[in-house]
Amino acid sequence: MAAEDFETILKAGAADFATQLTPQPAPAVRARGEQLLRRRRTATTALAVALMAAVAGGAFAATGLSRHSTSPAAIATQRTASASSASCRSLVVPQAVKDAVTEAYRQSQTGLIHIAPVKGTFYYGTCDGTTYAATRFTPTSGATLGEQVQLQDEGSAAKYFAKPPNGTWTYVATDGFPRSPRGCAAIPQIPAPLAALWADCG
Repeated sequence: MAAEDFETILKAGAADFATQLTPQPAPAVRARGEQLLRRRRTATTALAVALMAAVAGGAFAATGLSRHSTSPAAIATQRTASASSASCRSLVVPQAVKDAVTEAYRQSQTGLIHIAPVKGTFYYGTCDGTTYAATRFTPTSGATLGEQVQLQDEGSAAKYFAKPPNGTWTYVATDGFPRSPRGCAAIPQIPAPLAALWADCG
């Protein structure tokens, strides 16, 4: 091959290589940069979503809760209990009520005159228009030996009373012996929601 031909081929190859190395126009570079930025944003968003899902899943696993932990039956039971409690109220007892309840117990027990409610044991409330009370009794000054003996046998048991609308107080029940661990919640004559408001007369 002649030297002139080799030089011609070398120049042509150098020109072609220079063309391939020529910088791309600015719009092409900018478009490529925007494409890379969009890919990075998409990857960042996907990573954030995955992290949030992992944290939420860990919280449910740690607390033992689930979106379906409360069943419709449980919700209905809670609503029923709330409605029942709403119809009952625990009230502050006036002295007149204490006197009337004490008199009702006197009339139900032959020979008991000198009696009074034990301090701190009087419960008073209402359910659906009927008024209820619970207390224990103790002998007062002037009590006879017979009264003391009678109250010694009965004094540890709470007594329960009811008064219907426009009616009078009536002695309706007493604690069993021994007293139920459920307290006044075990007394059928006392509405369960009211017994709950009274903390089972504990």
